[in-house]
Amino acid sequence: MEASRHVVEEKHGWKQYADGYLNKTPIFQFILVSLIFPLWGAAASLNDILITQFKTVFMLNDAATAFVQSAFYGGYFLIAIPASIVIKKQSYKFAIMTGLIFYIIGCAMFFPASHVATYTMFLAAIFAIAVGLSFLETSCDTYSSMIGPRKYSNIRMNISATLVPLGDMVGIVLGKYLIFGSVGNLSETMSHMHGAERIAYGEKMLQLTLQPYKYILVVLVAILIILALTPMPSSKAVSLDKEKATTPGLGETLKYLAKNTRFKKGIMAQFFYVGMQTTVWSFTIRLALNLNTSISDRDASTFMIYSYAAWFFGKLFASYLLKDHSINWCLNALLSSWNDYVNWCNHYSKHDRRLDGHRC
Repeated sequence: MEASRHVVEEKHGWKQYADGYLNKTPIFQFILVSLIFPLWGAAASLNDILITQFKTVFMLNDAATAFVQSAFYGGYFLIAIPASIVIKKQSYKFAIMTGLIFYIIGCAMFFPASHVATYTMFLAAIFAIAVGLSFLETSCDTYSSMIGPRKYSNIRMNISATLVPLGDMVGIVLGKYLIFGSVGNLSETMSHMHGAERIAYGEKMLQLTLQPYKYILVVLVAILIILALTPMPSSKAVSLDKEKATTPGLGETLKYLAKNTRFKKGIMAQFFYVGMQTTVWSFTIRLALNLNTSISDRDASTFMIYSYAAWFFGKLFASYLLKDHSINWCLNALLSSWNDYVNWCNHYSKHDRRLDGHRC
């Protein structure tokens, strides 16, 4: 413990200890890192808008539209470990800037993609964005917890993570008004078109997909410039024992983690959680359109905003509970509440069907 309190760096008003934590939180740097969190939320939620648009214009089935999320999370899967290696060899700041650059490249690829109007080109742009986001999440998640005193690391992480749903909502709002616009129900509109008319109208709709990425591009460039000009703490642990200064390699680390039961259970839980979350949100708009064919694409996307708002307040509530209760207690309480809610919904739907039968 005493070794971890050894000051290894002192500059710009903060002191860094051997364990990588600081004596105080540099507010501007923390805000700058935290503002990156909603940026990957916006990109993720825009995928749900794009899926709806691509399905109609390219005449795809649900399995084919799922390639949007495959390209997106495929980037995460392939780049997360290389991103961690970059952090180890370079710095958190370098990794964050690398992520922003890839994100910028991906957004810029929507310029040619919206005019070339091929599904493959759009998938390439989405993959490039995902590569950038993989760098950003891998670096920012840890960095946010590190830039400040150790005892407040979880609080800093929770504050930063709470901004992700806000980014999700911004992404949906951008897609709702800039991509869906005042078209109404795109599937219904294009079902009456054929041949050259349908192709021309589809290309026009695809050009609208560029609009939200223009605004995101401006924000990304601004943050990249500010980050490049801002001194950032290293926040990387330093070994004070020269004989044990060598760090384990990737293979050795993976072998250690493979034997860690809690880590493997955590990975499994995260796998199912992210899979379920992605599946539900990817098909929410289409579910709304299927249940009520009279509503527009824009109106259907409003349900996404409601769900992200619920996620945001849920994060706040969970953070509040975690102050006084253990993680296991919170999980059991929330699962019990969720089970009661599902049972209530099931009972209500059965009651509603009985009423419909009486009306008939």
